[in-house]
Amino acid sequence: MHQIISFAEPERWERAYAQASRKDVYYRHSYVDLCRCMGDGEPFLFAYEDGKGNRVCYVFIRRPLQALPFAQDARLEGDWYDIISPTYGYGGPLCAEPREQVLRAFREEFEAYCRGANIVSEFVRFHPLLRNNRFLGGAMDIVYDRETVFIDLNRTEEELFARYHPNHQRNIRKAQKSGLEFRVLVAHEALQHLEVFYRLYRATMDKVQAVKYYYFSIEYLERLFSRFGQDALLGAVFLDGRMISAALCLREGDTLVYHLGASEKEALHLGTNIFQFHHISLWARRNGLRAFHLGGGHRGRDSLFQFKHRFNPEGVLELHNGMKVHQPEVYARLVESWKRYHAQELPEPYFPAYRTRPVVRAAAPAPVAVPLLTGETAAAIQALLPRPDGNPVQLME
Repeated sequence: MHQIISFAEPERWERAYAQASRKDVYYRHSYVDLCRCMGDGEPFLFAYEDGKGNRVCYVFIRRPLQALPFAQDARLEGDWYDIISPTYGYGGPLCAEPREQVLRAFREEFEAYCRGANIVSEFVRFHPLLRNNRFLGGAMDIVYDRETVFIDLNRTEEELFARYHPNHQRNIRKAQKSGLEFRVLVAHEALQHLEVFYRLYRATMDKVQAVKYYYFSIEYLERLFSRFGQDALLGAVFLDGRMISAALCLREGDTLVYHLGASEKEALHLGTNIFQFHHISLWARRNGLRAFHLGGGHRGRDSLFQFKHRFNPEGVLELHNGMKVHQPEVYARLVESWKRYHAQELPEPYFPAYRTRPVVRAAAPAPVAVPLLTGETAAAIQALLPRPDGNPVQLME
């Protein structure tokens, strides 16, 4: 049997979540309500229990399809939706040690619900720490995405440091000699420093040319700290009393997760970020936590992944995504309507395909008039002319 719980029922949500044999921050009502406030959709909790007392919690964000500009052309009658995992987080089934029989029974009941609730498609970012994609290969398409990294806090402080890459060890020693101070800020103290963190965060987003979505507002941060209380913290680095770097982390049970980060560009040469993550790990270990999940890179083993990997070369976890079409005929109509509306074929593999961003063909630039010159003068002018840059900047997780 199962129950469907809306975000509008926080007490009922928390009661069902409290009965789960395992806990994780992305399944909390506090977190999914932040997703709702960001305009990502309506959060729901699917709470399943079999006849033997095995429980599975599954959180998803429901998005209406009528808002798509080509929905009317797809001849959708009534309300139709698709669902995704909590944004900027992970999802999948939350349960005790995954068992194939329990998960298959859960999926059968959940898929029946989706077909009856006009849910067209489902996209899941499975949780790397929970490895909860196991046994679901027959129920949906599961594909490998990337590697993520966690720091094993069961080790001693000496063992943690010994496993760092020599460059990280050297930067930590350098930072200590530079007079950097590390502090953990929670609750009221975190709120007192929130405006400074927000300014650093905005500057960091400008630096990496982040898309608009990732410019979280100061209201988002205030809501996060007010909802999470002691479970939200800033691991901050100070120089001469001034905050120059901070990582916003969330904890649940025995796990700490890195959520957002910001740093002063001019202070990066001091090794602030390495110093910061090192001391967050020490603080977490001293407070009884067992794992610190750093996330992964943008794609492959890029520089961001390497930065995280150097904290624990043995702490690599795989991230997998799951995809399921529950209403194939409606899905196909939406895809064809997308093609007609944008007057183009799908440019790249994406799921769900009808939410693919169309290719925008830029108008040809106006010709630049350059006097007829030769020799070194011509070469100098030619070097000043604008050149296209085809290297998009990716955002840190």
